[in-house]
Amino acid sequence: MAVDAGLTGMAFSVVKVAPRPPKPRDAGLTIVADRGVGLNRVADLLDSAGAYVDYAKIAIGAYRLQTEDFLSRKIALYRDNDVRMFFAGDVTEAAFLQGVSRDFYREIKRLGGDAVEVSSAQVAMSLDDKCALIRMAQDEGLQVVAEAGQKGHDDWTRSQGYVFHQMEAYFKAGAWKVLIQGEGVSEGVEARKEDLILNIAANFDIKDLIFQAKDGGTQAWYVSTLGNAANLDVDDDQVIDVELMRRNIRKRGAFGLIGSLGEG
Repeated sequence: MAVDAGLTGMAFSVVKVAPRPPKPRDAGLTIVADRGVGLNRVADLLDSAGAYVDYAKIAIGAYRLQTEDFLSRKIALYRDNDVRMFFAGDVTEAAFLQGVSRDFYREIKRLGGDAVEVSSAQVAMSLDDKCALIRMAQDEGLQVVAEAGQKGHDDWTRSQGYVFHQMEAYFKAGAWKVLIQGEGVSEGVEARKEDLILNIAANFDIKDLIFQAKDGGTQAWYVSTLGNAANLDVDDDQVIDVELMRRNIRKRGAFGLIGSLGEG
C-alpha cells in the first residue's frame, strides 16, 4: 500500500498530519516483533497498517518450531507489502553455542531474510566473538542488527563507557544498526534511564540505532525527545498508536499536543 508523505490519499484528509517519508525509509523505522503469529494475523496487520511497518523482526526463536513452507509464505506476505525482515531470538544464540552460526546465516538468506540480529541476551560471549559473528553474517549477504544489552540484567547499563565501547566495536565490524535492549533501560526498572539514552543519542547518529520500546509512555518519550528519526522496535498491536504519535495526532501523557482555535 503506497502512501504519500502527508497521507492525502487516506480518509479524513481534511485534517492535516505531520508528514513522513514514504517507504522505503532510511530512518524513523517501525520494527514489529513477530513472535511466531499466524498468517491471518500478519495479513490483518498489513491490511490495516502495512504502510507504517518497515521491518518485521521474526523474534523469540519461534521459527524453529515452524515449517519452511509456513515461513516462506509469511516472508512472501511481508515482502508483498514492502516489509523487510530480520531474524532474532534465542535460536540465533543457540546456533553460536552449537558452532553452526554460518550455516544458520545461510539458511536465513536462502529463506529470503534481509538481516539477522547478533545478540548475547541469553548467552555470554566475548566482544571479539560478537564482532566476528557480525562479519560472518555480512559475508553471507545479510545486514546485521547488533544488540546492546542483556535480558534479565539491568546492570548492563552501569558502565556507560563500556556500552559506548561495545557499540563502536559493532559499527566498526560492519553492523547496519545497533538495537538498544529495552530490559534494563525501560523494562524491569523503576524509572526509565533517560540520561543513558540521551548520552547515546549525543554520541551516535540515532538513524543508526533501534530502540526497543514496548509501552506507550516509552514510545511517546522517544518520539517527543528524539523526533521522528527514532527507529522503534514495538509489538504488532502498537503500530497504529506509534504512527499516530509520529503524525502528531496522539500523545501519551498529561502534556504534549498543543492547539488553539485562535479565539479570545
